[in-house]
Amino acid sequence: MAAECQEKRGEEEAQPRLPDLGFVRDKLQKFQSKMLTDFEQRLSCMVEDVLQDLRQRELRAHEFPNFERSDRKSTWHNRVSQAPADVSDSTNGHANGTHPRPPIQSETSARKQRRQLPEKVFVARESYLTALLQVEHMRTIYHIFYIILVMFLLNVICYDYFVDGRFDLGLGTFRSGLRRLHWVMGVWLLEHVFVLALYFAFRGWALVRHKLKPHSFLQRFWSHSCLILYISSQLVFCFVSTSLCLKFNLPFVSACVLLLESTRLLMKMHAFVRYNAERVLKGKAKKEDAEEEKEGSGRPFVPPLSCYTYFLFAPTLIYRDSYPRTSHIRWKFALNRLLEVVAIAFLYAFIHERHIHEHFGQYGLEPMGPSQLILKLFGMMLPSGLIFLCGFYLILHSWLNFTSELLRFGDRMFYKDWWTSHTYDGYYRNWNVVVHDWLYEYVYKDMYTHVFRGSKVAASLAVFMISAVVHEQVLGFALQMFFPVMFFFFGVVGVALVFLMRSAPKVMGNIFLWFSLILGNATLISLYAMEHYALKNCNLSNESWTNRLLPAIWRCYN
Repeated sequence: MAAECQEKRGEEEAQPRLPDLGFVRDKLQKFQSKMLTDFEQRLSCMVEDVLQDLRQRELRAHEFPNFERSDRKSTWHNRVSQAPADVSDSTNGHANGTHPRPPIQSETSARKQRRQLPEKVFVARESYLTALLQVEHMRTIYHIFYIILVMFLLNVICYDYFVDGRFDLGLGTFRSGLRRLHWVMGVWLLEHVFVLALYFAFRGWALVRHKLKPHSFLQRFWSHSCLILYISSQLVFCFVSTSLCLKFNLPFVSACVLLLESTRLLMKMHAFVRYNAERVLKGKAKKEDAEEEKEGSGRPFVPPLSCYTYFLFAPTLIYRDSYPRTSHIRWKFALNRLLEVVAIAFLYAFIHERHIHEHFGQYGLEPMGPSQLILKLFGMMLPSGLIFLCGFYLILHSWLNFTSELLRFGDRMFYKDWWTSHTYDGYYRNWNVVVHDWLYEYVYKDMYTHVFRGSKVAASLAVFMISAVVHEQVLGFALQMFFPVMFFFFGVVGVALVFLMRSAPKVMGNIFLWFSLILGNATLISLYAMEHYALKNCNLSNESWTNRLLPAIWRCYN
């Protein structure tokens, strides 16, 4: 009896513990199911990534042969991590000389070598879109854009005939936008005389500096005096080109031609002086001039005038004595690129007449409120996106490939695959490789090495500020207004997005990049168009200098 009582008591004590075990079992089962679900999802994602890579490899092997070469990494990358061992340029594919085996270095010198920023290299290669358009699927997209152009043309023809009773085909925009172009061409020729004079001035500086070598004080005085004259001449060059836009009252297109060409020549002159001044100061000469130095001529090496002249017209802003060249000119390829330039110019005329002028031509003369502004902004979304994409294609692909073909310039990597970027870091690096290379070689590296002493953030901010000022200077003087929207978008919003989007996921980052580009360009074009027509339509007084600083779009309705 006692044993039975103890068994019952034990069963009664054990019964309350059963729910605790069931609770633990339920938790373990939920944890197991969650782990299995997460594992299946992760495994599925990994398998999908592997399959995607295999599909990409197969696509590149069959459809994109130019992207599946063994030297693909060197083909689509334009810098090397080590500095060139010699300043001479080779005549083969790489126009940067050979790199002999370096001697054994100490640990300190090796550390300094590792800290050196990479150098620009030139390689014979096609542009990204030239390679991509060899694929039938990509050519179909190219044909779709042709059809869009034809539709714009038909739209303009029908509008001109049924509304205006005539055929204009955008020629009115060309006539008004290109007025006084002959004056621009005259100034352009005079600017080239100045640019050529700089070459002989640089040659004279190098020769006199070498003759003053026994007198170190006079040599430094001569170099510093020439440096001051050089900086002053560049400032005067910039001032004259901008002031002539105002003096001649140039229309927008003619003013853009003059200002952009003046900026290009300024960058070319600085590239030549910066690259060769370092060679003169270090006493380096090309290999073929070594025998002449041994004979005792002692003259510093200055590149021949032919190298400088070719560089002035070559589609690059980085100076080298020679570049990779193609064997012949493909005249059909060059003609196609030129026709693309003409076609996009007509497309811009159509967009100006049928969208920009239609939306903002009466600004200041019609009632305007927040609802009307929002409608006009969204009405400019697609035209602005088209302006953005066609501007990229016009300048960085069609025009630069056209000039490259005529000059047999081999390195056609004027841009990279910026459309796949998911951060603004990658977008700014890949969007305009020509200008980015100049900013990197002659602004960023000098700021990083000599001004900010190793601070990459400060050097990058300096590059952004300089680029934003130049962009605003071109637009402001071309439109003859003080309206620093471009500076704000580029120097403030653009810089902020660089830091905010660095950790963005690839898919969402790319989506946001395209959304911000389309919205930003629509806002930018709309604001400048409103300011232009407000100055034109509103009778505003500019008696005080403060009135010129206030936007006309604000003063028009207040």
